[in-house]
This record gives sequence, structure tokens and C-alpha cells, in this order.
Amino acid sequence: MRLAAGALVVVAASLVAAAAAADPDDARPMHGSVGVGGALLFTGGGDDAQRLDVEADLEPGGRWGRYGVLVALRAFDGSHDGLVCAGLVFDAAVARPKLALQLHADAGVDLDASRPMVGGGLRTTLGVVGPLGVMLDLAGDLIIAGASDTRFAITGDALVVAHF
Repeated sequence: MRLAAGALVVVAASLVAAAAAADPDDARPMHGSVGVGGALLFTGGGDDAQRLDVEADLEPGGRWGRYGVLVALRAFDGSHDGLVCAGLVFDAAVARPKLALQLHADAGVDLDASRPMVGGGLRTTLGVVGPLGVMLDLAGDLIIAGASDTRFAITGDALVVAHF
């Protein structure tokens, strides 16, 4: 848990330094999205690999430029509580409102095992009509549970999102 907290502090400090160095004339508008959809666990899911995801992100724009935050409840269903996590988002390539490629880094807790997790991935968001779109997310999450029970979950998500 200390490792995850330390990594989050380092990333947050980098984010603050980047915001301080940002050119205010190159400011981006605030934007974000909220989405819900399905998840397919390629590894780390046991016998049942199909789950649900809910995710929200906010990129405040302005001095923060390409950076933002996210919160998510991942890989849950009727028999699994899932992963609750928070993290940072970086707009790697953007042609808003139709396309966005984002990198994300997460830290949180596996609610089933009460164990810490760290992870990250690549999200691709495609605008469909108006504020609605589809987000595809390929993520890897390391659930830290001692030497014998630690697992790495690779997940593919497809969510319907609303942009603002």
C-alpha cells in the first residue's frame, strides 16, 4: 500500500510541476466523461471473466493542460465487488469531440480481497453522436496480495460514455 501511495505522490508532484510550467495561452477547455459498460477479464478473473465497469473522468483544462483525474468501479458483478480506484489521465492524442487517446494510471483497492491495487492502460474514446460515444479501454491491474496470491488482471472494457 505504501508503494502505491508513494507512486501516486510522485505522479501528482509531476502533474503539479507540469501545470506550473504550462503556457496559459495554450490552455484547453474543461471536459470530462461518465461511462458504463462491460468488462472482459483476459487474466486474473478466474472462471467468470465477464463483468461491469462504471467510470468518470475530469480534465480541468487551463493550466492543467492535458492532465486530469478519474474514478472508477471496475470488474464488478453480482458475485464480485470489483476494484475501486482513482487515478490520473493524460491526453496522449486528441481530436475532440470525435477522438481521444488517453493514458491512465490508477491506484485503489480490490474490494473482494481488501487488497491494494495499482494499474494503468490506454483508453480510446470515439464520439458517435452529440455528447454520446464509445470508450474502449485496455488496462492492466496488479492486485497485491502477498507472494502467493498477487495477480495481474488484464482487462478489456467497452463503455457507453457521455461527454461534457
